[in-house]
Amino acid sequence: MRIYYRGYVIEEEIRSISYSVYGQHPERSELTSRSTSREAMEWIDSNVKRDAILKATRTLQTAAH
Repeated sequence: MRIYYRGYVIEEEIRSISYSVYGQHPERSELTSRSTSREAMEWIDSNVKRDAILKATRTLQTAAH
């Protein structure tokens, strides 16, 4: 089973035991593995939030110069 979530793909490796998270297009490389689909979604949420913070920080640094 595949779950598409926020541009990422969560693939069920072994039902209710192992879920792999693959990154966004075009690469789709494996980023992490989690025990449940919920844990995989939470990992993606934190990764999306971290990326947004990093992007905002870079924008602020560029604007300051």
